[in-house]
Amino acid sequence: MSAAVTTETTGQGRNLPSGVRALFVVTDVCVPVILAIGVAQHWSYVRSHFGTLALWMVTAAVADSLFVPFWSNVFLTMSLPVTVAAAMLLDPPIAGLVAFTGAFDPREFNRDIGFNHAIYNRCQVAVSVMLCSILFHELGGDPLAYPDVLVVAVLALILDALANTSLVMVPVGLMQGVSPLQAARRVYGSTWPYHLGGYVALGFLGLSLATVVAAVGSWGLAVVLIPIAAVRQMFIQARRAEESGSALESKDRALVAASASVADERRDERLTVAGELHDEDLPPLFKVHLMGQVLRQDLTSGRLLDLDDDLPELLSATEAAQDAIRGVVRNLRHSSLGPGGLSGTLKLVARQLESTGSPPIELQLVDVQGTHAMQLLAYQVAREAMNNAARHSLASRISVFLSIESG
Repeated sequence: MSAAVTTETTGQGRNLPSGVRALFVVTDVCVPVILAIGVAQHWSYVRSHFGTLALWMVTAAVADSLFVPFWSNVFLTMSLPVTVAAAMLLDPPIAGLVAFTGAFDPREFNRDIGFNHAIYNRCQVAVSVMLCSILFHELGGDPLAYPDVLVVAVLALILDALANTSLVMVPVGLMQGVSPLQAARRVYGSTWPYHLGGYVALGFLGLSLATVVAAVGSWGLAVVLIPIAAVRQMFIQARRAEESGSALESKDRALVAASASVADERRDERLTVAGELHDEDLPPLFKVHLMGQVLRQDLTSGRLLDLDDDLPELLSATEAAQDAIRGVVRNLRHSSLGPGGLSGTLKLVARQLESTGSPPIELQLVDVQGTHAMQLLAYQVAREAMNNAARHSLASRISVFLSIESG
């Protein structure tokens, strides 16, 4: 379960930072040279055990094909048990060769990653395996010497994990513009216990594989693929659970924001209706009431001739009140923003902000037409802009323009 670097650029990696490209080039040159020197020193072993080494490489490649996408720039390969077993049974350069040549990445064949990038992924796995092998052999590790081998295996696994994580998080951090530690936090997130548990499980599976191979021969490699597939499924399920939880949290936040927005819109609608009734309907209704009082005085005092002059005014005031009420109802039906439509509602918002201490708001509004969704969107943008300007800009004056351009 080694981590590997991926990118969202083209196969040639033209968008990679210069620091990442330099790291790739240096690593891609140094590690193969070290491997070549080591293989040359063990050439007789390589030549006499070529079939066995090929079986190790094929098994590692099959395990690597079961990779787990983990984050935008990282995926986990599942060949750890095979490479750990190789580190424990083979000399460090030979184990590094198995890790380097057995690392399988289908993106190499699809040209989704560049040559330097692909070689770097192989090199960092080889370095981790060689360091693990060196420490294991230096501490006298023996896959058949239980329980003493357990302590040695844990130390070797820790070194492998530190080397692999460091060699991955450094370029990932450079690509994402964060520190390696921040990159690690982004990669593993809240699933780090699953990652740690899976790493330990796969690492000890590698120890068990080394024990089996030491006892029965290289054909014991075949038994490792079934538990690797099971652990891979555990990682996939853990990752899906975290992504589902994040999606639910995002939807909850969006729902809260939508609820608050709806509440603000309903409040503005009520204020708009109240302002329309106050400005348009109350004056003619008051005149109706006033003329009713005048007519009553005419009847009470017996001035019947004055009825001919006062009654038309009452009827005119009544018609004016009816027209105003019809106008309010028509506007409510016409616009989702209430009477006055978009322009009228923005005027009300501006006056309300001014009444609460906002700088003067100058409005240059054209009576635009459009769908309810368009008007509502324009209203929400303008209202949010006016609120932010009034609260945070320290402006002495705010100007709002509403117009139509190019139809």
